Amino acid sequence: MATDELQNLDKNIQRLKQQLAGKRDTLVKIAPEEEVRIKQQIEDLRRKIRYFEREKWDLIASDSQEASFPDAEVMVAEIVTELTAITTEPPDQLASPQILELLNQILAKLNQPERLAAAKLKASLSTIPPFVSLLGR
Repeated sequence: MATDELQNLDKNIQRLKQQLAGKRDTLVKIAPEEEVRIKQQIEDLRRKIRYFEREKWDLIASDSQEASFPDAEVMVAEIVTELTAITTEPPDQLASPQILELLNQILAKLNQPERLAAAKLKASLSTIPPFVSLLGR
């Protein structure tokens, strides 16, 4: 995997999230006439974060097609556990039927009994959308 590139993407995403947190703090403190400008900057930062997260997932998905996963069984079990919890009691930001349907499709791929764990993991990594990485944050 392009570890350096992945680390760089993670670093950039974290920097953007720090900037976003700062803008949110500013939004609380500023005069009302400045709110529109700060809200626009917040939306711009969110777009940048989504762009870099998509790029990160694309890199992970493309590299996973060539990678071997010696701990695939454990990884699949952990992902299934998390997705089951999310789809059973979805957080507010995932309450839309479309998102839940997508997560259920990923869960179904991971639960296929006839496939090897590594194949399940590779198939699911290519379908996991970038927003899923935001769940734990």
